[in-house]
Amino acid sequence: MGGWGCPHEVKGLCDRVEQRNCEPGMKGCVLAGRFLFSEDEKNTKRAVREKGKQQGEE
Repeated sequence: MGGWGCPHEVKGLCDRVEQRNCEPGMKGCVLAGRFLFSEDEKNTKRAVREKGKQQGEE
């Protein structure tokens, strides 16, 4: 299993988004829009568009 740790997650809750359960990529998450996730509903249109541009350049 891959590993990463979010500095805003405290005991499974997000410190940045009103103490909601930590869901990487959710609206308000510092990761939202910066990375593509395997679950399409977590991906922002901007992230998908930028990733498409990068792949076209290669």
